[in-house]
Amino acid sequence: MKVKVSQAAAYALKDLGVEVITNVPGFGGSETMTEINQIFGKNFPVSFNEEVSYTIAHGASIAGKRSCSIMKSQGFAKAANSILDSLYTDLTAGFMILIFDDPDGSHSDNIIEIDPILKGFKIPFLRSTGTNIYDDILKAYEESEKRKLPFVIIFNAMLIDSPSNFERKENSRKSFEYKRSVLDHVVHPFLAEYQFRKFIAKTLQGDLTSLIKPNLPNVPLDLPERYKINAQKYEPLFQVFRDLRGDVVSGDTSTSSVYVFPPYSCIDIVTYIGGSIPLAIGAYLAGNKDVWALTGDFGFIAAGHMGLIELLQREIPVKVLIFNNKQASATGGQTIPKKIMMRLLAGYENFLLHISNPTDVFEVNQVLTEAKKSDTFKIIVADF
Repeated sequence: MKVKVSQAAAYALKDLGVEVITNVPGFGGSETMTEINQIFGKNFPVSFNEEVSYTIAHGASIAGKRSCSIMKSQGFAKAANSILDSLYTDLTAGFMILIFDDPDGSHSDNIIEIDPILKGFKIPFLRSTGTNIYDDILKAYEESEKRKLPFVIIFNAMLIDSPSNFERKENSRKSFEYKRSVLDHVVHPFLAEYQFRKFIAKTLQGDLTSLIKPNLPNVPLDLPERYKINAQKYEPLFQVFRDLRGDVVSGDTSTSSVYVFPPYSCIDIVTYIGGSIPLAIGAYLAGNKDVWALTGDFGFIAAGHMGLIELLQREIPVKVLIFNNKQASATGGQTIPKKIMMRLLAGYENFLLHISNPTDVFEVNQVLTEAKKSDTFKIIVADF
């Protein structure tokens, strides 16, 4: 088969059974998305921020569906916060990032050398000439699934209309089963040393069986004092939540995410501060229909609120629970002005629910149950 590079890339994703494809518009990527939408017979929505776009695809790959995120080199740099944390998780299904490079800066506000960034991240990648883009993409998913790491393909966007030859391999689909695993899917300071050693072993394709796994702490008894004080005030809420939680619960690296650990085990996937909402979207797109995102107020303000735009345009009923304690409890207790949270949520009044007393298990149960039964997305603000 001989077609344009953009069409060859689309056929590769189709034949691999990639179900979750995210994209922030840009030269090369936009042309490829046009072909993808035509060949897939559907219209994948655009994203507005690369960090969010990347995290949605990452969440889907953890939850068991092959995924792809398409962006420019500059966008990859913008998404670095999420990308770095994703390297410390294990993927369930393959995840490829297709980067369109603009070496002349003719369609960008600057010129960026992406190769040194990728090498610094130690993320596996290859440059495709386009001639063999179809086979390069198949190889990317093979490597991603072997290493359980994201894999990057870089392509010069100026060559987007160049010809590409390939023979379709329509039997390239594969099914994956997601299983909850704290050590594989939760990025947390308590696990940092182990996950760093594991990441280095994966990049060197070494033996992972020799790694000594850390013991998981019991919450809140085994927590350091600086975590314990704030975690204890969340305990009544989690006593209720653990009986109502859905198929997948995402969090971010805030104090509430200590409840990923036993005996509560209330959270399943955790990455960067503010990443819980796009992670939850990815888990939902992977086929899980009862999905929750838990976040602290600092994380929500810092980055999490950008995920609400994706919830709106995709119209999916993810439930968002915000621990509103008016301080950055994970980083020293810095005060968060109340007016900022009020302003960010002002446009979502129709989706809001409030827990005025999170120590009242009856109120907590009533509000969380109402949210769970809703067929639209809900934002529950627990005021501590």
